[in-house]
Amino acid sequence: MLDFQQYQQAFTAHIRDPKNNPKPENVDDERMAVYREGVYNNIFESASVCFPVCQATVGVVDWQATVRRFIACHHASSPIFRDIPHEFVVFLESDAETPDYIQQLAHYEWVELAVAGMQTETQPLSKATDLLNEIPVLAPAHKLLAYDYPVHKISAQFKPDQQEATHLLVFRNAAFEVNFIELNPMVYVLLEFIKQGITGKQALTELAKQIQHPEPQAMIAFGLSILSDLNRQHALIGSR
Repeated sequence: MLDFQQYQQAFTAHIRDPKNNPKPENVDDERMAVYREGVYNNIFESASVCFPVCQATVGVVDWQATVRRFIACHHASSPIFRDIPHEFVVFLESDAETPDYIQQLAHYEWVELAVAGMQTETQPLSKATDLLNEIPVLAPAHKLLAYDYPVHKISAQFKPDQQEATHLLVFRNAAFEVNFIELNPMVYVLLEFIKQGITGKQALTELAKQIQHPEPQAMIAFGLSILSDLNRQHALIGSR
């Protein structure tokens, strides 16, 4: 390895993890501190802005330590600064010192940013919405999510000590507002069927079979009210 490459490695290793990697020789510590603090402060600020509930839940000391581990250990797949929140979520998924519920909370907080920035295409819709006989269409920017913890309830005052299956639909409406809807397990499965590109009636019939409902027609009637409510909330934008 060439001398300048060795210098670069030592320089960046020190910035990422100054406690375990000495600064390169013949570099003034005051100058080195500018780089150390600049990198840490920028990443800390980005993480703290995007994950305020995580930060408040784990506390100042643990949060600072988590960001330090991220800088020291994570090998990012993207050099783009705006991708730091996603890289942070990826890091937490394999970080042994981060509790499972915090890992999932971080993903939940990141989802709002992800859905807000989704690139979408205009979808052709029928003039008259028919959620039963046509294919219901979800808002183009959305995510259908399943968690092991009630991530939308976690806070500094509530840290779950046991799992609780939680299903959510996160979507961006026409006004570019990101909304969250908590779903029961059946509605979650129903929307999974709809995402396969089948009609509302087909999806409800399949759901009735899956749960062995004794009256499929009653299930279809009830399911239509659910789909209509999602349409009123602009989670479903019409049918095709």
